[in-house]
Amino acid sequence: MAPMAAPAQLPGGMQMPGGASLPMGGLSKDALLKQAKEMVADLTSMKSSGKLAPEQMKQADDLLPKANSLTSALEKPQVDAAELPQLASSLSDLQTQVGALKGLMK
Repeated sequence: MAPMAAPAQLPGGMQMPGGASLPMGGLSKDALLKQAKEMVADLTSMKSSGKLAPEQMKQADDLLPKANSLTSALEKPQVDAAELPQLASSLSDLQTQVGALKGLMK
């Protein structure tokens, strides 16, 4: 009979009662949420700066709801550890697009 794995050894980590979380192989819900919130703030700031061309403003308008949706998903009290890689991938894709948009502002 094989011994049961300790919870800390579960792939992807897991959410513990009370909000404590175990390591998730570099994917921390809190770290992802912080990045998502910063991205929303960056997009909001860019939109209000007056430095975006009309086409860039449309791009920011398209990205902002996606960033808000991602932030909302990460703000849920319980996020399934299996969803974190997909959320991290979505965040990375959005960050790339926001970074490109920022580069056009300079």
